[in-house]
Amino acid sequence: MHDAMKAYNESWERLLDHQFLKNDRYRKRAYICSPLSGITADEELCNVRKARAYMLYVRTMLGYLARAPHAYLPALLCDRVPAERALALQFGLQLLAQSELLLVCGARISRGMKGEIAHAAKLNIPITVYCEDLYLEVRKLVTQTGVSKKLVELDMTHPVLASNDPETDRSWEVRCLA
Repeated sequence: MHDAMKAYNESWERLLDHQFLKNDRYRKRAYICSPLSGITADEELCNVRKARAYMLYVRTMLGYLARAPHAYLPALLCDRVPAERALALQFGLQLLAQSELLLVCGARISRGMKGEIAHAAKLNIPITVYCEDLYLEVRKLVTQTGVSKKLVELDMTHPVLASNDPETDRSWEVRCLA
């Protein structure tokens, strides 16, 4: 990659959008599980941007086809309208069912994330958690579905994915330039 591939520069979202234009659907499909809900609309918008930032990192650094419906659906559906939230959640679970991994990003688990984690467990989809503080909670959620906690893996080699502020974490930017 070249100098234009600086992480989270002013055009980083455009770089992420190129994922949808390339014919590389052979990549392993990873579903990004991170919070959308927030107390304020600004907080939710911030969470949308975080989901997009996690997607960019997962695509760039891990090489997966990153999927995060909550990174784009809020532009079409309102999370505060029950029927629209239900539609978004249904779409997300269907997309998750077509994924090969679930990646738990950030440092908190929302109500929607709990449903995604349980759904992944029922489908026997491997789950990777990046925040050590969430690891035991995710394992507990998985065992509550009747599935072995061995489905859950802790990966602390990508601290950006455990961060609540992935856009400002520049620690991996140098590796993108290689």
